[in-house]
Amino acid sequence: MIYIRNIFIIAFFIFGLTNHQFTKAQSSDSTLLPSLGNHIFTSITGVEDPFINTKFILNVGLANLFNTEIPIDIPGIDKTITFQPQLFYVVGGLEYQQAINDWAAIHLKTVGTARIGNNVPSIFTQGISAATFFGIGMIFNLTENNHLSLSGGFDLNNASLNYISLAGQFEDIGSDSSSNNQVFNKYQILTGSMQFRFAYKFSQTIGLMAKAAGSYGEIYATSSDNEFNWTFGTLLSVDLKNWIHIPFGVGFGGTVISNNWQFSETNDLVYTVNLNISFINQDDLSIAWENYIQMFKQETFDKTYNFHYSRIYLSYYF
Repeated sequence: MIYIRNIFIIAFFIFGLTNHQFTKAQSSDSTLLPSLGNHIFTSITGVEDPFINTKFILNVGLANLFNTEIPIDIPGIDKTITFQPQLFYVVGGLEYQQAINDWAAIHLKTVGTARIGNNVPSIFTQGISAATFFGIGMIFNLTENNHLSLSGGFDLNNASLNYISLAGQFEDIGSDSSSNNQVFNKYQILTGSMQFRFAYKFSQTIGLMAKAAGSYGEIYATSSDNEFNWTFGTLLSVDLKNWIHIPFGVGFGGTVISNNWQFSETNDLVYTVNLNISFINQDDLSIAWENYIQMFKQETFDKTYNFHYSRIYLSYYF
């Protein structure tokens, strides 16, 4: 119920900000928002648009673990019980992209997240963690016309994870085996990545976006060996301004990730299903409310974790 309450709070905040008159659809010549022709694209987390522009993006949000049970062994009585951990996340980030010319842009991105349990068993079994992420990179336009846009780019990323394990173990996600019994742990990760972003306009109402990326570097796993990771995501973009004449865009899609540095060790794929609703009443500003569910298998307890995220995005283009 906690994450449902958070959804209503965020929804109320968004509709308060968007108390403006509706406007008619704009052409790509009059809007700075990501568009091809009259279609304005709505993206999701993990599938960024391929357009060369200057923009500033702020996002804040919450996340909760739901519909997940894990087993706990009780020492001394040889008994195992199951309970539902209550984990609470706070996430936020900033991104700035500067167009150098009409075919290249440089971008900076920083993200922070903190996790804590809502009760003693959750804190004891899951620990307390905080992570920061910083990335810098460039994006290059490879081809673009009235119906499609394709870009490629590269990034250099640095992340730091601080973890407190009250159980005295690090759930096998340390950089070496000697640190697994420590209560306080700090780990660094450095990766380089290459990516391709694609957008296609089927009509003024319907569009498609996709992103494929590969990265190489250290991960939070049993060993600190360098490892290749990949991610792919796609979405369907619906411009409601060109359909039923209301100033909203909808992005519905998902991503699949070979590994995710935010969580405990997992060799299985991480899946995400996203729904983003964006208010596009201005030609240079969008306010979006995104909800998505992320699923991955946590190997320590051999259980699938289900997280619900809810975020607000404020994007300004200039």
